[in-house]
Amino acid sequence: MDNIFFEDTTDDLEYKYKILVWPNWTFSNNLNADSFTIVIENVINVLPKNIYWTIPYHDTKLSKGNKGIAQLNKFDNVELVKYDFPTYPNTMRCDFNTSAFKKLIDWERNDWDIIYSHLPEHTSQISNVLHNDTNITPKIVGYCHWYEVNENTAYDKRLINQNLLGTLEMDECGVNTAWLRDLVIDKTSDVFNEDAAKRFKDIIQPHYLGIDNYDFNWSKKTPNSILFNHRPNDYTGWKKFLTVMDEIYKERQDFTVYGTLVNEERPYIKKVSFPEREDYLDFLKEMTVGICFFQTYSAWSISATDGMSRGVPYLMPNKLCYPEMVGEDYPLFYNDNDHFKELLNGILDNNKNPTITKAVKHVKKIIPDMTWDKQVAKWFNGWDIFDLKQIKSETDAYKKIRQFILDEKIVTKKRILDYMNWGINIKFSQYRNRLRNEPNIKFTKNKYIATD
Repeated sequence: MDNIFFEDTTDDLEYKYKILVWPNWTFSNNLNADSFTIVIENVINVLPKNIYWTIPYHDTKLSKGNKGIAQLNKFDNVELVKYDFPTYPNTMRCDFNTSAFKKLIDWERNDWDIIYSHLPEHTSQISNVLHNDTNITPKIVGYCHWYEVNENTAYDKRLINQNLLGTLEMDECGVNTAWLRDLVIDKTSDVFNEDAAKRFKDIIQPHYLGIDNYDFNWSKKTPNSILFNHRPNDYTGWKKFLTVMDEIYKERQDFTVYGTLVNEERPYIKKVSFPEREDYLDFLKEMTVGICFFQTYSAWSISATDGMSRGVPYLMPNKLCYPEMVGEDYPLFYNDNDHFKELLNGILDNNKNPTITKAVKHVKKIIPDMTWDKQVAKWFNGWDIFDLKQIKSETDAYKKIRQFILDEKIVTKKRILDYMNWGINIKFSQYRNRLRNEPNIKFTKNKYIATD
């Protein structure tokens, strides 16, 4: 990858590639905590700085000071563009405004080399508009935070078919575990034929999520503290977890369940909130044990890696994605509710018993290999997505464009199209991709500059 990118610190910064990110904002009341924000921030941070990113976002007063947007606005090579996304997740996934999208991409003036879609439900429409109503033919890749399968969605109707159709438009779509990949591929047989199923196997690939950092330097622990830092939904097993904890509470009252998103609907539950993410991560260090109580579905969750990055071991079901993520020899797997209660009671009896001590050592061993820089670097086969299709030879039209740039010194895409008298029928992307190889032509955000 190093031979593809380099940095330029002049006023007209060179941006070898332009990426339009299609986001999946679902946690509108706090964009700072939205999983899309966390993922895309770390992707941008890992990749070279001469990629220019454009990210539409919904401007909502519900977002606490727009801190989530500020996480992205700190990058010099990121442009945040206001866009009218509905904030209710189901409506957002259903709603695609073609006119607004065409206005956003402004294809006569802008180049887009790659579409990085985090919303497969919209990707079929995006691909159709770009190929049929513009002269841009970017590569489309993606990441899916949420395939709407029966196991995780309580809606009467689901968008799994739209999920899958959009995925087929991508060269590759990441999901956060191989377990989830296999689950989604299994669902394709309900709608698609065997040939399409084979395509899904090529397209959907594990993109393991990372951690910001890890910090095990903490001696203070809150005795018998139990952490449930997931959303209190059916797919996280929240209600079933409460049923089991009620049974334990009848026998002993010497514990507290701490939750970051839950309601205090039991005497043993305490809800906690924090002004900044670092405050939250510092709090996690105090926890004795975390809980994963997913029953039929669990893509690997950032909430679990948050806790483990602070040395907190989790009680985990011995199924779903967990053996894949932490290793089959992890000592705090449970097989059923009775086994869960046995292990948890053992921890409550002695916060430093051999089993939990072994689990802490296991966590500290595997977490250093889960940092974002190590995880993201492996995605897309080491980010080979920048091998973009170009015209095969120097045609007369190509030579004319190249000479125009060299003569004029600085030109925009609009000037090139006007000079060539080109509209949507001649696809410009393949010419742009060949121009990228010219040693004396530099790409900036919106210009082509002759360097000699």
